[in-house]
Amino acid sequence: MLKKLFDALKGTGTTTTADDTSRQVADSVEYKGCEIVMTPAPAGGQYRVSGLIRRMREDGEMEELSFERSDVLPDRDSCIDMTRTKAERYIDEQGDHLFDNTHRPN
Repeated sequence: MLKKLFDALKGTGTTTTADDTSRQVADSVEYKGCEIVMTPAPAGGQYRVSGLIRRMREDGEMEELSFERSDVLPDRDSCIDMTRTKAERYIDEQGDHLFDNTHRPN
């Protein structure tokens, strides 16, 4: 599922989830050197907080981190705002360790 989201965000801007609903890139903003891409996911008539955080490394490679929260909101605009807020908080909390992969083998 994450591969489909990455492929969609790099290409057409949509992806299909397991329940065959379409996820659109709603907006993107810059925050502390990162790009936050908001992709609210349809969830039973509501919208789930979902997005992508990107950052260009010093070597020119793009780092990406996708996230999906359990939070659902009744309207798309509120979900977009909450997605931005959650991503900004995550960037603030993780700082330079945001893209560390703690599950990567040594």
